[in-house]
Amino acid sequence: MKVLNFVLATTGPTLTNLKILSRYAYSAVRHMTPRKFVNLTRVEWARWRAKDVVGGFPYVLKIESTNICNQRCPFCLDRDRSKIDEDGRGFGRMHTECFEQAIDLLAPTTLRLNMYGSGEPVLYPEVYEMIRYAADRNIGVTISCNLSAFKKENAEKLVQSGLEHLIVSCHGASPETYDKYNIGGDFWRTIENMKAIVDAKKKLGSRRPFVDWQFLRFRHNQHEIPKARRMAKDIGVNAIRFINPNIPPEHKEEWRPLRDDEVGDHNANKGEGKVLASPGVRIKESDQAAARGDRDPAGERSADRGQAPKADVQSCTWLYRSMFINWDGGILPCCDGTTEPGHDLGHFTGQTKEEFEAFWNGDTYRYLRRMANFQVPREEMNKKFTCSVCIKTHMPYLLYERGFQLEPKLEKRLKATEPDLEARRQRWRDEGVSVSSGDAGDR
Repeated sequence: MKVLNFVLATTGPTLTNLKILSRYAYSAVRHMTPRKFVNLTRVEWARWRAKDVVGGFPYVLKIESTNICNQRCPFCLDRDRSKIDEDGRGFGRMHTECFEQAIDLLAPTTLRLNMYGSGEPVLYPEVYEMIRYAADRNIGVTISCNLSAFKKENAEKLVQSGLEHLIVSCHGASPETYDKYNIGGDFWRTIENMKAIVDAKKKLGSRRPFVDWQFLRFRHNQHEIPKARRMAKDIGVNAIRFINPNIPPEHKEEWRPLRDDEVGDHNANKGEGKVLASPGVRIKESDQAAARGDRDPAGERSADRGQAPKADVQSCTWLYRSMFINWDGGILPCCDGTTEPGHDLGHFTGQTKEEFEAFWNGDTYRYLRRMANFQVPREEMNKKFTCSVCIKTHMPYLLYERGFQLEPKLEKRLKATEPDLEARRQRWRDEGVSVSSGDAGDR
């Protein structure tokens, strides 16, 4: 377990990850207080020691103001939106009273609020009041939106709301590429709205919000990366980031972006083609095939190395640092599994500090932290919780089964959790079968 663990939810090259982390660092520096520093230290101490009880509260919140969206992006976490209405939690928007109660409770320890989930935050006018409410309580507020339903006349209102970071999801540099993923959106309106917000910042003499164009890389749009960079410069956004999205296995053949070694025009990628095995996992490019299960590293160990390929695996930090609150108050450990209320760990109803602390360190959260720290055998993971099928929870076991050498302390923990892990490694070599097959192993 590393003292510094900067695991992100998305994958991408080092430069892109640093761009993301820099915004969190900015929020931490700008909004830090002695009390928040003590809280952060207690949280990180518990995480570093892999404890299931945390002496502090989450310092990064994710609150969904609405799950209603004007677009139908294919790989959104809630891409099958019919299930939300028929069998799930339904569609709606968070009551401002619920939002304010959550902010009042957690503002003293919170550095950053990501105020978005499965919906489009700027669809409803109360978003500006919500941003202002949190910003006035010394929290750095971020929203992520597609901007295609945004009204240009609200640009100054958005700038004056106190918003610190604006992420714009625009996945193409032309209508043709944009329309393939941003289904139901309007490319040129999105571009014009970005320009309007940049112009409003200049007019009002404001440095904020930091306007951040997020571009998901797919096979059909990666050739437009140079064009997107030029457009971003012309518009005047603060940054453009190219992200490697999580693509469902059945769609990878069509959608997966080509790696640097698969394309002839390296200028199209500019180093953006290195796709990690998973967030929080570092593996040499030459060993990626073994990590995917495409080849067995046994017998292919080079003479100069004389050992198995290595992997650096970090545990999930969400269960220590963060919390996700759905529009209806349902609480999840992260933004996955938002469709079904059955995945909720609890419900925010305006709890007192004491009640929240009892929940934060209650049986469920303690169990999930043990799972995240690889202290629960895979067969015993409760499928009610999304953590049980998360690739992060399964990744070190998968890599060990596939012949990788992990950090000694981590290997010791895995073998203590699953004493027959050596036999399972042999089974993978003989039959290509893993305990994780059908869950995270096939993602």
